Amino acid sequence: MDLRLETEDYRNAKRLVIESLLEKIDFEALEKLPPVAKKTKITEISAALIGEVHIPLNDAQHDLLKKHILDEVLGFGPLEPLLADPDVADIMINTCARVYIEKFGKIRITDITFTSESHLLNIIQKIVSLVGRRVDETSPMVDARMPDGSRFNAIIPPLALDGSLVSIRKFKQNKMPLTDYLKYGSMTPDMCRFLEICGKIRLNILISGGTGSGKTTMLNALSGHISPGERVITIEDAAELQLHQPHVLRLETRPSNMEGVGEITQRQLVKNALRMRPDRIILGEIRGDEVIDVLAAMNTGHEGSMATIHSNNPRDCLSRIENLVGLAGMSLPTAALRAQISSALHLIVQVSRMHDGARRVTHIEEVVGLEGSTIVTQPLFEFKAGSMNEQGKLTGEFVCHMIRPRFYEMARYYNLDKDMEACLKVERTPI
Repeated sequence: MDLRLETEDYRNAKRLVIESLLEKIDFEALEKLPPVAKKTKITEISAALIGEVHIPLNDAQHDLLKKHILDEVLGFGPLEPLLADPDVADIMINTCARVYIEKFGKIRITDITFTSESHLLNIIQKIVSLVGRRVDETSPMVDARMPDGSRFNAIIPPLALDGSLVSIRKFKQNKMPLTDYLKYGSMTPDMCRFLEICGKIRLNILISGGTGSGKTTMLNALSGHISPGERVITIEDAAELQLHQPHVLRLETRPSNMEGVGEITQRQLVKNALRMRPDRIILGEIRGDEVIDVLAAMNTGHEGSMATIHSNNPRDCLSRIENLVGLAGMSLPTAALRAQISSALHLIVQVSRMHDGARRVTHIEEVVGLEGSTIVTQPLFEFKAGSMNEQGKLTGEFVCHMIRPRFYEMARYYNLDKDMEACLKVERTPI
């Protein structure tokens, strides 16, 4: 798009036309038309509305305005170019006047705006209505999944004091394989090969990290090394995982309806999944009482299960699991709970988005077992950060601690013990 066309006159004309459009179009009747008839109808109405605006525009601006109107009615208005840009990872709308994006790990403001608060609200309503949800003053917060799979969250007044707020986590059409982490300097070849082996030998793996650190991306990458002969059940709040094995069953939670009934939680889905004879259970994110059933599953023959969890480092990850069990109302003695956690988990993979915007695997840590009442872990690989260089890139080094993990025998069972040994004998690799 040529930004030189977006003059003050053009923006005023666009605002007037879109406001008239929202008032005059019967969107319910329009949805009943076939696509070609719908586009023809919109073109006719937009031509009439543009003719009513007494603001001088050149031919190129007329064409651009018609395109924006089509985006408005057939798509999601000003969001269309951002949704179409594969490099945009997140879209953050801070009221109708300010739109931020995350691109290449950095958050930046865009020149995109909405014509008014009602314009932004109309786009929000259009998105949530596609999945049978609603958002209004009585229900001012909403989670939804967009047609392309992107995660959508909105909160509107009166809870949002200055205007509606929207967060969109873009859905990647093609999942990133583990080998792509090498291109971005996110791990070493030995770390990559080690994680490939861990995915194959049916370890119970927890991927830990903060918001936007790339937990789901890592979970997707690890899942690529599951044997095609295994029966895998995925459970998510919003379907993002892209497993290409032939025997995958995908489950998704359901929010309550307008009457406040019909909710299906992750815990209910995990319980049901255990009755479906899974070889592995892949949980998008552990965030509530489903942690109890996930730990039980990992301890009762469902090895190779994987999940993500919000935490800042491997030790915090274990503490968070304990806290979630406590919040779920389970009154287990601390020693018994920690024994269950330590026997359920084999490996914690910590991913982080760092100061230079890059995402790195900062720890690959084995859960060794219980020593007294303390869960013992040992680092196998970690990233030791240095300082920022002149190019704004964080320096540091990936360190292999050259420790043979206790699950080495599982690698031997799959005839991958020599490969695992080779990964763990590597010296320090600077970046």
